[in-house]
Amino acid sequence: MDNIIETENLTKRYGGVPVVRSVSLAVPQGSVYGFIGPNGAGKSTTMKMLLGLVKQSGGSVRLLGREMNAENRLALLRQTGSLIESPSSYGHLTARENLRIVAQLKGVEETEIERVLRVVHLDQEKARRVKAFSLGMRQRLGIAQALLGRPRLLILDEPTNGLDPEGIREMRDLIRSLPQTAGATVLVSSHLLSEMELFVDYVGIIDHGRLLWQGPLARLQAERGGEVVVTRRSKTLEEIFLDLIHEQGEEAAE
Repeated sequence: MDNIIETENLTKRYGGVPVVRSVSLAVPQGSVYGFIGPNGAGKSTTMKMLLGLVKQSGGSVRLLGREMNAENRLALLRQTGSLIESPSSYGHLTARENLRIVAQLKGVEETEIERVLRVVHLDQEKARRVKAFSLGMRQRLGIAQALLGRPRLLILDEPTNGLDPEGIREMRDLIRSLPQTAGATVLVSSHLLSEMELFVDYVGIIDHGRLLWQGPLARLQAERGGEVVVTRRSKTLEEIFLDLIHEQGEEAAE
């Protein structure tokens, strides 16, 4: 399987202090790749470097099979959708009107609007003003905006932040469906490890700017998910993560 994202020794320093340390990602095409770690681990900074929003201090980024540089960045980003931080929208306009503005900015035919509304399950809400939307609906509208233009890659930074359990479930089901319904590979970050293991195919585990493990979720569970002796059950992704953090700390102390 080809990788749609590849980084090599991607590094970012602020004032000489490293916040992302030689991260080498490999995100397979057609997958839902979960980029997981606690708040402050370096997830958002890494994603911003992938989008060219933050200049890396070292290393390289390949998107869609091409190394990203100043000359081809915009061309590559036209094939990439993203939702970084809170989605922007006009509350006094309807969902469809907001999407029309984004379609015009992207140079996308308005016929695309109905398609993305169906993908994110807002086609029955398109005439409502966005100020009446729940946070989960606003997040789905943000994903609809990112899907305009049929991007091959979608980068989502903490899309379930602040959502109630029902909103999290809806977002989880939506993201899991995107490779089939929208033809997009998804890189999604979160610190909610218990949620991520319900819908991702691949995982990259990051802590203190270092990539501790990456690969298929099933392989991680097979290699690291031995029984918890007291309860005779397999370890959760959160427990595996904590084991990796503990091992990393022991190695650093040696």
